[in-house]
Amino acid sequence: MLLEERYLALYARFNTAGTVDETYEVTLDELAGTLYCTRRNVKLIVRRLEDEGMISWQAGLGRGHRSRIAFRIEEESVLFELAVKQASKGEYKTAFELLDQYGGHSGAKMRFMDWLSSQFGYQQEKDVQTERDILRLPVYRPVLTLDPAMVFYAFDAHLIRQLFDRLVRYDPETERLVPGIAHHWKSDREGKVWTFYLRKGVRFQHGREVTADDVVFSMERQKEGKPNSWMLRSVERIESEGPRVIRFTLGKPNFLLPRFMCASSMSIIPRELATQNEDYWRLPVGSGPFRLTHWSSGRFAMEANTDFHEGRPHLDVIELVILPADLPIASRPANWEQLIMEHDSIEKQPDPGWLKMERICPGCSLLCWNMRKAGPQRHPSFRKAIDRLIDREGMIASLGGDRGLPAAGFRVEARAETEIRSPDPKQVRALLAEADYQGERITLNTYFIHEKDARWIKERCAEYGIPVQIQLETWESISDYASLAAGDCVLYGVTFGEDEVDELEVYEQSRGFMQAHLHPEVRGWMTNQIDEALSKPLPGERRQVLRGIEQYLRDEAYVLFLVHKKLTSYFNPAVKGVSFNSLGWIDFQHVWLEP
Repeated sequence: MLLEERYLALYARFNTAGTVDETYEVTLDELAGTLYCTRRNVKLIVRRLEDEGMISWQAGLGRGHRSRIAFRIEEESVLFELAVKQASKGEYKTAFELLDQYGGHSGAKMRFMDWLSSQFGYQQEKDVQTERDILRLPVYRPVLTLDPAMVFYAFDAHLIRQLFDRLVRYDPETERLVPGIAHHWKSDREGKVWTFYLRKGVRFQHGREVTADDVVFSMERQKEGKPNSWMLRSVERIESEGPRVIRFTLGKPNFLLPRFMCASSMSIIPRELATQNEDYWRLPVGSGPFRLTHWSSGRFAMEANTDFHEGRPHLDVIELVILPADLPIASRPANWEQLIMEHDSIEKQPDPGWLKMERICPGCSLLCWNMRKAGPQRHPSFRKAIDRLIDREGMIASLGGDRGLPAAGFRVEARAETEIRSPDPKQVRALLAEADYQGERITLNTYFIHEKDARWIKERCAEYGIPVQIQLETWESISDYASLAAGDCVLYGVTFGEDEVDELEVYEQSRGFMQAHLHPEVRGWMTNQIDEALSKPLPGERRQVLRGIEQYLRDEAYVLFLVHKKLTSYFNPAVKGVSFNSLGWIDFQHVWLEP
């Protein structure tokens, strides 16, 4: 415990008036109990506090005589300086814990947030020989994993793409595949044998060249019961033919296999490091544009990979400060968070002159019913009643923020093919009667960024006598099977980064909500339909099969499509190279600052 923290603990315990220079009677035993230390240690602490001018101390003479203490410095000032000291060392989590513990009604937290805002954005560090461009940004969610085989959230997938590279990449602007670690690939006419050819000179960040053995290891590892193993379920063999050639042999045709290779989960990792021990995953090494230098619960830092095979990034350092998810919007640092993404309806006004980028998010929010649990949601009329009572336009008008358009499917294009009907109270009540609904309570699982939507739906349901209990989950628990199994439905959002691939992932990922909630017979039917889609060489043919899956889920009301979100980013006009990547995040690799 730091000296300042000991001061704050004593201040909170004994300074009942909350002012400085008031004298209070205490005993050494009381001080020792407050600081959880011995009488001998408390004497040393008191002496240090007195030497630093933080307290005045008059020792009691003789047994039974009480000592006298006076606090010389305002609590708010000490707390603010201590929080700044911790944050300056990168200990942001500790800083917020101190503010929560001792801040109370003082202005220390607001002062700290003002200081913290000044630390975000672009910083230039100079010394005699070097100059470094640093971009420091706040985020309000944890980094859960950097293991490509275990990735579940788009945010983690985005960071994985900064650290690792893949065989192939997808360019959303041209809707074409472009070379990554592989410079060329081909298949037989049936789409059952695929061969990839690696570039020369692509190196991992610890110096070794990427080889075919690393690719085989990364892919075989992905096949072993991981969340995205479905991508390789038709692969029977993965073989290296020399140091730079890999051959995939499939049991069924898959004309999307190269597209699967674009996924973050298909990132290539160094075989000898990943098999050593768990220490590798604390600071994993890849071949991407950045290398990881620090990862803790409060800070995530990357430095430019100067040997990246496509050229080093313009920025030298990216530092993400992980702030508490429950930090009130009014207290959040303005502007710089929006250089990443405004998925979460952060209601901040940009500085005058800042530029704005906005587009509709490729994906939507949706509600998925748990068909593996007994309850009213098992009846199709009940599910359709909930669908009809949700006024998407009303939700957008009422809640505003990043809610952009009513959704009829995963993509905005579905709005042109499917009618989004206004609520019809008479029909809703008729559907509830048809379902023989008896007022059972519905448990809705979601996490904090969808809490407003969940409460809005709860209010609408209450108008029809349907009680809804909202179960707020964390980023970690929302994907826990036990938590999901206990709920009747889950409200969440999906972001499509790789077009067909991400839609397939929504259906197939083993940790996904549809795999957890849909009946096994429905999941089996979807798997057969997806295999049929993968056998189609033409995108239009595959799209037709996927539309059929989406339409079936919509018609049976297994899934209720809610709204399409807006992606909004504000940035200083001196910041160049700002664009959204396919995951809906600002691509750090191409960002630079005009002097």
